Amino acid sequence: MSTTYRIADDVAWVSREDLDHSSAPAAYAVLLPDGRPLTFEGSACLVWLALADGGTLEEVTATAAEMADAAPAEITDDVRVLIERLLAAGLLREQ
Repeated sequence: MSTTYRIADDVAWVSREDLDHSSAPAAYAVLLPDGRPLTFEGSACLVWLALADGGTLEEVTATAAEMADAAPAEITDDVRVLIERLLAAGLLREQ
């Protein structure tokens, strides 16, 4: 069985398109109640947005790759590293 990732319940976040419809992808997140605000820009934002729906590494990578118009194989390692960092920071949960 593959591990599924999802944004933690105690994370508040918003994407730039929700705020001002800018063309540059960005999302802002904070671990409540006392976390430090984080900004995800560019490809990191695309991975974050893919994580919003939850999924396995392969599913998140495929979604992010589609948004970036890239091949999943080209970004899998970067997605894995970002997921590991987000897990360590408490922003993601494993299921």
